[in-house]
Amino acid sequence: MENATTSRKQTAQVRLDELIAALNTTDPILAIEIDIKFLKKNYYSKSGVSAFRASGGNKVMTPKFLEDIEKALPFLNMEWLMHGFGNWLNEWSPKQKTDYITESNWYKVKPTAASTGAEDLCHSQKSIDQLLKNGTDANFKIILRSKFATTYATGSRLRSDINKALCKRVRELRMSRNPKESQGYFAETTMGENRGIITNVESFRQNPPIFFIKKLKEKCAVDLNNKLSYDWLLDGVGEMFIEQPNLPLPEMPAKKPTKVNRIDRELCDRIDSIREGQGMSKTAFGSHLDVNRSMISAMAGKEKRQNPTTWFLSRLKERVNDNNKVLSYDWLLDGVGPQYIEDPNISEISNDAMEELRKEIEKLKRENAQLKKS
Repeated sequence: MENATTSRKQTAQVRLDELIAALNTTDPILAIEIDIKFLKKNYYSKSGVSAFRASGGNKVMTPKFLEDIEKALPFLNMEWLMHGFGNWLNEWSPKQKTDYITESNWYKVKPTAASTGAEDLCHSQKSIDQLLKNGTDANFKIILRSKFATTYATGSRLRSDINKALCKRVRELRMSRNPKESQGYFAETTMGENRGIITNVESFRQNPPIFFIKKLKEKCAVDLNNKLSYDWLLDGVGEMFIEQPNLPLPEMPAKKPTKVNRIDRELCDRIDSIREGQGMSKTAFGSHLDVNRSMISAMAGKEKRQNPTTWFLSRLKERVNDNNKVLSYDWLLDGVGPQYIEDPNISEISNDAMEELRKEIEKLKRENAQLKKS
């Protein structure tokens, strides 16, 4: 953390950015936290938080927002946020820290007993209790980062937070075309969309919508034979562009949906056909994917009330296969090519996963070493 003198020279909007980085969180998660405190659905939107960030709207914080965030984040030192005095964490007693964590729903839904060999320091109530035991700020910050880092769809283990890696790849794709190509030019000229959508994605305010992902494939091909890889875009696997000389364009190229009909019914029908091909009921399919039945019904029911999220697409490809063949994103999203394909990246997926795991283990070891010193 930088010294107080430097912090006082900054603005409250910059310090809000610093807080979000320190908590390893996002605008939507803070908005949800405010919703929880006020017990009002959609009381606060993610834009209501991002509007006051230096990297967002950079608006002057209203008294109402300061009152709301103080109530939602009682551990936050408001003198630091408003004026730059001290550090972002309030000087709480060990009991205050323990009460705040153990009274939260995040803590209550954790399994009681610790799991042998678990890498997550906050994987159970017992492991969290151990971190809280000595009452240090270092331990409390580790718990806060875990609490605010990831949100999950209700009743399931499907992530619903901003997929920062995916958002970064969208920016990487834009920059690969021409480093001087602005967000506005890319959005309005290349994609035929409002600049706001690319700004929100690259600023981690929203995940790219399904229709936008499909348009990226349609609009950003190198040529007729070298096209954007959905595997790279959605999962970070393989190369950005791959040879697909025999893959036709969709009969109905992806277009910006109207406000009246934003649901990709054909995509939802293909998800339902996958379920039927697996011989599973909606309940069984939801259980297989580790998501709610209601989520499956919302996409695959008669009404088709919602599109799948990018997290759901990745989970679907991860869990569904046919005789060691993997689901094709091209078939799933655009309805072209075979439904299942050989997986040329299986070893690469394994290596990438192992590398991420190694980095995470090294990070946890460093944190544990720091805790022992304190």
